[in-house]
This record gives sequence, C-alpha cells and structure tokens, in this order.
Amino acid sequence: MSNPDRASKIPPPLTPATVVCLSREGGIAHFPGLAKPRRIVCARLDDAQREDLQRLLATAQQHQEPISSESADRRVIKVLIELKDSGETVWSLQLAEDQAPQELLELWKQIGSNDT
Repeated sequence: MSNPDRASKIPPPLTPATVVCLSREGGIAHFPGLAKPRRIVCARLDDAQREDLQRLLATAQQHQEPISSESADRRVIKVLIELKDSGETVWSLQLAEDQAPQELLELWKQIGSNDT
C-alpha cells in the first residue's frame, strides 16, 4: 500500500545551487569523524551525475520507515539537501542504515570526509 505522505516528500531537483549532506549516526560507539556530514556540492557534478544522485535519493526516500527507539545501537543515515549560498535545508531524510539502499551506503563510504 502506498503512503501518500511519502510521495509528497520527494527530493527537490538537484541543481548547481544545492549541496547534499550525508551523515551516519548511532551505533554502539561514537566516532565524531564518522558522524561529520559528508558533502556533495552539486555544482561540481555534471548533469548526468546530478540525475544519478537524484534517482538515488528518490530510491532512498522510498525505503524510509519509521525509526523506533527500541534499539539504541541502531545506525541511522541522514540526508539533507541544502541551498549552497544560504545553507537552508530544503529537504531531509532519515532512515535506518539496514533499510538504506546499498548504493547510498557506498556513496557515503566513497566520499569519505572530503567534499565532492
């Protein structure tokens, strides 16, 4: 069954004026370096790369399920889309790491703590 609330929260189009921030939080141990958001500056991507990233974010949004507080050691992936100039958040997503698409986790690992 489709959730109409979910469909209304699709990620906005990525443009050169947007930045995608990925962070991973939670788990048994806290490592500040791993919790630091990893940024993808969309101005540095070509149109095809932005489209691929857009599709990945839409897929991730479809995997979003309510996160229960039952497991304090559960890792969570947070995704924000911000406006580059103002830093204003225009879209956000939070999902359990075990529900996240593998491609999103790979992207998080790939970009490390460096801006892309």
